[in-house]
Amino acid sequence: MQTSKVLMGLFVLVWISMGQVSVVSAGAVLQDLENALMCKCDDKCGKVLINCTCATSDKTRAKFSKMLDSGLTIEQIIKMQVDEYGETVLSAPTKFGFNLTAWVTPFVALIAGGFGVRKVLLAWVGKKDGGESIEVSEPEISEKYSKRLKDELDGIEL
Repeated sequence: MQTSKVLMGLFVLVWISMGQVSVVSAGAVLQDLENALMCKCDDKCGKVLINCTCATSDKTRAKFSKMLDSGLTIEQIIKMQVDEYGETVLSAPTKFGFNLTAWVTPFVALIAGGFGVRKVLLAWVGKKDGGESIEVSEPEISEKYSKRLKDELDGIEL
């Protein structure tokens, strides 16, 4: 008798937790969809749908919730939006075709800028192969400073 009560309680806990997971995952799916699309406000706010607070975005969220409840996937809803509004409705450019340059260009510019900064710094320091740099041998420097130090010390009156 005691074992059946424990098993029944355990079954109820598992059943309740599974129901909560599905509600949480449905909210996460809607958030993923909102992150993937831009808001199509009348005032052209230019915000990602999840960040927009206008009346149009609330209506769009409700529409997307109904679509997700009807069994459509995120990819299907995104495709429907792209077909209706064009690729400008996407919050990030696609990763193929000409849009690939939007993904690659920042990294290429960063690497090229790094090489440019390195070249400028080497030119400023004078370590460039063809550049003129003044080289003084270490003994000459040491003799110069030793003589100056001796003169300074001789000039101090005690």
